[in-house]
Amino acid sequence: MIELTPLARPYAKAIFASANDSKNLDGMAEELKIMAAASKTEGVINTIENPVFSRHEVVDILVKLFEDNISDSSKRLLEILAENKRLNLIEPIFSIYKDLLEKHKEQNSIKVFVAVEPGAEAKESIEKKLKSTYGEDANIYFSKDPKMMGGLSIKIGDETLDLSIRGKVNKLVNQLNF
Repeated sequence: MIELTPLARPYAKAIFASANDSKNLDGMAEELKIMAAASKTEGVINTIENPVFSRHEVVDILVKLFEDNISDSSKRLLEILAENKRLNLIEPIFSIYKDLLEKHKEQNSIKVFVAVEPGAEAKESIEKKLKSTYGEDANIYFSKDPKMMGGLSIKIGDETLDLSIRGKVNKLVNQLNF
């Protein structure tokens, strides 16, 4: 599968610059989040990939779908993506935009990988501890990774704290293979 991030980066930077100029950074983030979530649904994927529809028809369908939830800038983004046959980039554009927004606001982005979804109390406890250490405005994202077997792994920037069973087993295997 082709890596979409390099293709999405110029679009994300352009939409970020536009949102920054219009003082609508958070609003655009919300619009991109809505479009990214919808772009994963089977109906939207089928519409985008349907060869019967022209690019203009696909844009019209998507604009009608998002009509009440997106601004003219987002509609224009959809038009540009359709013209360039890049509608599959909506999700990576949102991801890059989110990273740009965090850097702009000087926020920490913390990714917590867990084997099973933690309960509400455990999740709240993890978030509270991380926010007390890395700042109340830190963005914390939980992601399931069943391969971990148990425990959790925390990624902050380019640093990783691996407290998973898989990580401990790998460390033990490496020590035994000296």
